[in-house]
Amino acid sequence: MKRLSGLIAVVMACMLLLPGCTGSARYRYEQPLNIVDDAYRTWYEVFVPSFYDANGDGTGDLAGLTSNLDYLNDGKGGGLGVGGLWLMPIMPSPSYHKYDVTDYENVDPAYGTLGDLQQLAAGCHARGIRLIIDYELNHTSSQHPWFLSATAALQQNPAHPAPNPYLGYYNFVQGRPSVGSYAQVGTTDWYYEDQFGPSMPDLNLDNAALRAQIQEFTRFWLNKGVDGFRLDAVLYYYGGNGSGDTDRNVAFVDWFTDYCRTIDPDAYIVGEVWSNATTIATYYASHATSFFAFPFAQATGVVASTLNGAGADASAQAFCKATAAWQRMLQEYNVQAIDAPFIGNHDTARPAGFFSGDLQKTKMAGGLYLTMSGGPFVYYGEELGMTGSRIDQDKRGPMPWSDTVTTGMTKGPPGMDSPVRLFVAEDVQDRDPNSLLNYYRRAIRLRNENPEIARGTVSIVSGMADPEVCAVAKTWNGSRIILVINTSKETKAIEFSKTANQYVGIRGYLSTTGAAVTLRGDRLTLPPMSIVVLK
Repeated sequence: MKRLSGLIAVVMACMLLLPGCTGSARYRYEQPLNIVDDAYRTWYEVFVPSFYDANGDGTGDLAGLTSNLDYLNDGKGGGLGVGGLWLMPIMPSPSYHKYDVTDYENVDPAYGTLGDLQQLAAGCHARGIRLIIDYELNHTSSQHPWFLSATAALQQNPAHPAPNPYLGYYNFVQGRPSVGSYAQVGTTDWYYEDQFGPSMPDLNLDNAALRAQIQEFTRFWLNKGVDGFRLDAVLYYYGGNGSGDTDRNVAFVDWFTDYCRTIDPDAYIVGEVWSNATTIATYYASHATSFFAFPFAQATGVVASTLNGAGADASAQAFCKATAAWQRMLQEYNVQAIDAPFIGNHDTARPAGFFSGDLQKTKMAGGLYLTMSGGPFVYYGEELGMTGSRIDQDKRGPMPWSDTVTTGMTKGPPGMDSPVRLFVAEDVQDRDPNSLLNYYRRAIRLRNENPEIARGTVSIVSGMADPEVCAVAKTWNGSRIILVINTSKETKAIEFSKTANQYVGIRGYLSTTGAAVTLRGDRLTLPPMSIVVLK
């Protein structure tokens, strides 16, 4: 009887909420979905072998991902609600991470088949999800047939190598250069550029035959149902040691983007330019869709500093000003620029760790970047509070679906440390209205209800006296919303005139504690670490 009473209590609590059961206070503001079919989407990044194992071998696979698409988006407003899926490298490779490709027209057998990929693409498209894959164009594997053929020619006759079409595909030089990273070809006097180590020789992207091959591979994947690409290591395309030759890098990305759009005018291209704000903005001259917003990400980025720091530079108002300035900077290079905010990815520490398991801060960090303009990227398991920071394998650990059900669970990368669990598994969080998972669902739902969040032109709403509270207006397609943000761990009550600020009421909110945002007349009350959408 006690168990039944408890179940009734849970059901009654959820009945006080609108569908989704995603808060402890009564949530009255769920709006109809207003999803625009364009490139402004919420994306979800997946390391396939750590996500879900369909065949029981301990390695996640494409079939397992397809079977869990409803978790991402069921096509009816349920699930996380993401509109895009990025697969980390899936092409054949000798490494666990697969950033060293040996075949650009296939799927690694550990992950499945090309048929499995096409089924995944079809499942994504049926749910309104676009699918992009990681594309490694800076280098191949040292086991790639091109490289093996070229180095064999060099070793057979180092003084006068026989003609070989693949010698021009890589950056071979005779005699060790004094600058840059180069590895020796056997015992010869030949060397090749290897900015990511000897097992990943750099490609010569100026070679016409190689460019023709890249076009062939690109057409291959777009014809298989892929909707675009994440370009790895763009800074390293030309110029060693990551300093890069910006002009040549931008020109190559522009060439690549233009080619993609001759096949699919809507092809989505997002690039990794792991650098400072000015350098990233410069790459938007390439007309690629997006580049990742590294200045806002990681433990030292704007989002984390806003929540972990102190002083005026770490305030809510500084955050709002930074987002407005960032949008202006990007649009100076390309008025169609679509920012790609994120908080962590496969190369960086996970946020639950650098917030030391503080649930409020972990939620709020998600809320801050998921209400930024552009198309944000959620890294798998981030919505569950996964941790990982020491080595790359730790950052790519198994998705914690359950602590009691082993079906679908993966072993994770070889050599990783035992995962540190700060929060409960997905099946438990799914049932908890105040969980991190349900907070993320609400945040993405707000984006899907209010297209102005992603697309709006940002302007600062003045008159905020408290540095821990800020407001920005976002205007798009003749519609205007206001986001009011409280980054402190205290409740804030402010006078916010409807007339002066041109709004009627609350559209929705994000609360890290479950307490409601309220509006009585012009008096707006924001619970600790909360965000409200007004319109």
